[in-house]
Amino acid sequence: MLSLMIYDMEALNEKEPCCFYCVSLLMEPYIKCATCVKTEERGAVTLCLHCFAKGVEFDQHQSDHSYSIVKNNFPLFERNWTALEETQLLKAVSDCGYGNWIDIAHKVRTKTHQECERHYNYNYIENTHDGLPEFPEKNLSFYPRPIVFKLSEDPPRPAEGSLVNTEMAGYMAGRGDFMHEHENFMELDLRHLYFDTGDEDPIETELKLAVVDIYYRCLKDRQRRKRIIKKYGLINMRKNAHSKWRYDAGLGQAFDNMRVFSRLVSPQDYEMFLESMLYEQELKNEIKYLQDYRSNGLTKIQHIKMFRMLKKNRETSQCDRHLLNDVVNHVKDESACQNWLQKQAALENIGKSGTLHLPNAPRRSAPPLDIVSLPSYEKLSVGERELCSQLRIIPAAYLDFKQALIHECDKHGSLKLAQARQLIKIDVNKTRKIYDFLVANGSIKRESP
Repeated sequence: MLSLMIYDMEALNEKEPCCFYCVSLLMEPYIKCATCVKTEERGAVTLCLHCFAKGVEFDQHQSDHSYSIVKNNFPLFERNWTALEETQLLKAVSDCGYGNWIDIAHKVRTKTHQECERHYNYNYIENTHDGLPEFPEKNLSFYPRPIVFKLSEDPPRPAEGSLVNTEMAGYMAGRGDFMHEHENFMELDLRHLYFDTGDEDPIETELKLAVVDIYYRCLKDRQRRKRIIKKYGLINMRKNAHSKWRYDAGLGQAFDNMRVFSRLVSPQDYEMFLESMLYEQELKNEIKYLQDYRSNGLTKIQHIKMFRMLKKNRETSQCDRHLLNDVVNHVKDESACQNWLQKQAALENIGKSGTLHLPNAPRRSAPPLDIVSLPSYEKLSVGERELCSQLRIIPAAYLDFKQALIHECDKHGSLKLAQARQLIKIDVNKTRKIYDFLVANGSIKRESP
């Protein structure tokens, strides 16, 4: 009994855990790093959920370290008393004193004073325990790193004459060398070079030394190129083709723009950076889809599957064209309605008279374009999104057209529709609608008559 109480008091006197980054007191659940080494000065690295979600990094701690979630919501002695409540009860008894159960219940907050009195007397006085229950280490849940990546494998050893061997540009895996070196004919400039220590002209000696120095720099450049190829696994053609396809699909032009900076960091950091950019893009795309679902009135995840199925069925049914759809789609077009009535009259009289010339069906307008997942969608306003969808223009192209028209308007003070059509080489009707939209929004100024 005494040893247990001493153990409990020592546990209560320990310093409360705080976040190592924002230095705020931790509220369960919180994060504990499983990779950083625990020291006597600082203890284990712990983070609050807010700092963990931001991916903070400091000292030796990195955002991709393995971690465990600390939460004391498991029972110790009784099923309806968690370990957190046990700790709060012991601390409240230490602060308020034994017998002040009303004040103790106020500190515990989740139990009444009768429950606190019964539980404390039963477990810490009447039925004492030798110690706290032991939990084996194997039951601890260590979560993997948020970003999982794999570096390139060792250079393959394809059969001689195979397609893979041809793609590897004469790379000899056994020797770790290439059949053709960088500046492969550089040695030809040195084969007839010799030094005469007798009566050779000093200027000629300087020229020969300059040639040797150039060759030495070439050797260093060869080693540098081979080191980069080996370090980044560029010889593995299949791996690079797969990476290019994966990152081009997710990052687009950004992947090619970032490739020139790959030599400034290690392969691990470069791979992690690309994976983080790809993960960021995937999150943005998912947020766009969720925003689209929310705009359609969906508030629960389980409704999305039914929404997708109904949307697909609606799009399929809209593709089935018949004359009634033509009238409904052009109900405000008097000529289209008249055309449909003439066609019906012609079909009824086709057996009573000779050859009749049936009027052509009105041209059906193209459906709106789905631009939710296209680049630069988030840069458009609500009106611009509807305009691009109706005109079937991608957001990036619309922003280029808008910038060109605004620049031309600022240059001359106003802009005519004819000038806009010369700047934008697209359908004249689309140009007119874009021009009218920008004039209505005040982005450009129409030339006064």
